[in-house]
Amino acid sequence: MKKYFVIIPSIILIILSVAFIAWFGWATWFKNSGGEIKGGQTKELIKKAGEKTAVYGAEIQNKCLPKYDDFIKTYGGDYQKCLADFNFNEKYCGGFDPATDAVSNINIVVILDSSGSMAERIDSQAKIDVAKKAVSEFLTKIPQGVNTGLIVYGQKGSNSVADRSLSCSGIEEVVKLGRNNNENIITAMNSFSPRGWTPIAGSLDFAKNIFKNGVKGGKNYLILVSDGIESCDGNPLASAKILKSEIYGIKLNVIGFTDDTVTHDALQKIASGGGGSYLTANNSTDITKAFNDELLIIKKDCLVVTNVQMTLRYKSNYINNLNCWLSAYDKESKDFTENVENKFAGSDCNPEIANVLKARQNDFWYKKEALAEKNDAIYNKMQADFIEQLNALNNIKN
Repeated sequence: MKKYFVIIPSIILIILSVAFIAWFGWATWFKNSGGEIKGGQTKELIKKAGEKTAVYGAEIQNKCLPKYDDFIKTYGGDYQKCLADFNFNEKYCGGFDPATDAVSNINIVVILDSSGSMAERIDSQAKIDVAKKAVSEFLTKIPQGVNTGLIVYGQKGSNSVADRSLSCSGIEEVVKLGRNNNENIITAMNSFSPRGWTPIAGSLDFAKNIFKNGVKGGKNYLILVSDGIESCDGNPLASAKILKSEIYGIKLNVIGFTDDTVTHDALQKIASGGGGSYLTANNSTDITKAFNDELLIIKKDCLVVTNVQMTLRYKSNYINNLNCWLSAYDKESKDFTENVENKFAGSDCNPEIANVLKARQNDFWYKKEALAEKNDAIYNKMQADFIEQLNALNNIKN
């Protein structure tokens, strides 16, 4: 299955990774080229600074300490801002947790064919009844926080030529896209029966407008269930491509509820044009499995997207902390040169203030690096959990 919807996040991830490597290389050069007081000297300065008063500058001569304190008060960098924890609390795919009923901004809409041919019998039942049962079970398995909706076509008029116009234009949203409960879905399923024609193109256009007016910034999934091909003079392949281009990251998945080869080929092209997958179903067992597969696809997609988001956040956290420290160090060093060394050249306090200032800067560098190690451990644990869950989903056999 194509992962089109992660292409842009993946590009961003690559850019951030390159930036991460560049910054890390610069920082390593900085540490090894004299940009800090080396090893034991730094630790000794920090130790001395804390022996008496636990503040930097405690060992400075009395005449120099006020000057150091005044410099820090006026020009000291706020290195505490450079110690931001890595924090990623988002639920899967903006709210879709496979194991819970987490609130979400995910939109899942099913288009169900209720044309006249769906009255044909299969496994001693009408096709429409088999399909209704599968759709109902699918929608009720979705966590309650996820937005669901149901579109029906072919339920109006009849399959006679006289009713063609009425039937082709009778596309209806019988379950409004939103936080639906089982009762809403079951009630809607009892409100229509198979009658008329097959406006697949019109139903895709209809769904496109629903997604445009729905929750923004979420994930969108459209599932079409049909046992036939377009019969209302529409161009479903063109509509599928327009849907894909106008609704960012949408997945148009198609379930062909038929054993007809021509119909399979036509529906498969629609799925491909919409950037999704095609599943075939010849009986009640097949269609139930097809919807279980759809549910699995959604869960996997959500895990992959969330892992990408988490990695972006992790890389950004490290780069932001590093950039914060570099900016604070650079400004503080320039301020010391301009406002202490240049203005009070030859002062006995200058070397003492410089040494303790270096100790302070290096102490925050080590704190930042220690936090990075802590954040690494958190990120690695979360990523391992994601991989474990994804592997568990991959091992599910419907």
